[in-house]
Amino acid sequence: MSPGHRHDEDCCGAGSGDRVETALLRMKEKAMRITSPRLTMLRILAAAKHPLSAEQIHEAAGDDKLDLVTVYRSLVAMDDAGIVQRHPLERGRSLYALVTPGHHHHHVICRRCGRIERLPGCDSSRLEAAAKAKGFGELTHVMEVYGICPGCAASSHA
Repeated sequence: MSPGHRHDEDCCGAGSGDRVETALLRMKEKAMRITSPRLTMLRILAAAKHPLSAEQIHEAAGDDKLDLVTVYRSLVAMDDAGIVQRHPLERGRSLYALVTPGHHHHHVICRRCGRIERLPGCDSSRLEAAAKAKGFGELTHVMEVYGICPGCAASSHA
């Protein structure tokens, strides 16, 4: 997380138009085609309050807008270009979120119901320093925390 960025629960869903414009500029920089399906996907991701699966993006767009194969292929291309961030789940699935420059956070995900909550900040400085000491550069990381949410925990004790 960049210095001075205060994480608010709504920060990633706010200003979705600006986030789409930023993503479009990034696509142009990477010489990616800006197609109607990709634009639809960007708008869906920009409005989302949490990361979405390919299936959720497809469902939000509707079958008449884009097919699921297009969603998967476009997400791979956008991930490679740094436009979306892939959040791998424990059982091989992935969720995707539109990258917001200067902002970084992680999530806690319920193993039972799939509820997703943002976690404030990211303190990876010690890990990154250790990686740099080993000679690595251009560092990045992916981390999600898994557990059982209060609702699922309460229902299993009832």
